[in-house]
Amino acid sequence: MKDKTFHYTNEQMVKDLIKLTPIKGSVLDAGSGDKVWFNNLKGKKYECELDRGCDFYEWDKRVDWVIGNPPFHESWKFFEKSVDIVNTGIAFLINNQAFNSWTPKRFEIFKEKGFYLNKIHIVSDKRWFGRYYYLIFTKEKNDFISWNAKTY
Repeated sequence: MKDKTFHYTNEQMVKDLIKLTPIKGSVLDAGSGDKVWFNNLKGKKYECELDRGCDFYEWDKRVDWVIGNPPFHESWKFFEKSVDIVNTGIAFLINNQAFNSWTPKRFEIFKEKGFYLNKIHIVSDKRWFGRYYYLIFTKEKNDFISWNAKTY
């Protein structure tokens, strides 16, 4: 059970973010929590939720998309796991600290696995501190973002 200061993602925000995501095929809600993402997804959908006995890190079925709002302190681990089970795209809502953890090395890891950042959508929620970033990665090659792995 989550403590009383925990706030799930606002349902209207989820609906708006899903509209931005070019989901085709099967989709996995990586941490379904209160099921707001899962309930608003269409088509063939799956969910993982540790509190209900389904650990995302143990998921082994391939899906076309992985989507959701992972625990911010584990966001990189969610991205890392997703890239190994997804065929088409990954879309996660993350906070500013999780966004800041996207180092050049991590972008390089995704590029080597054939995934590129295609969209950043910035949102806010009065219940949460700061801005939040909805990142959409697909196999559509682009140079939307560039990096240098060299440390100065």
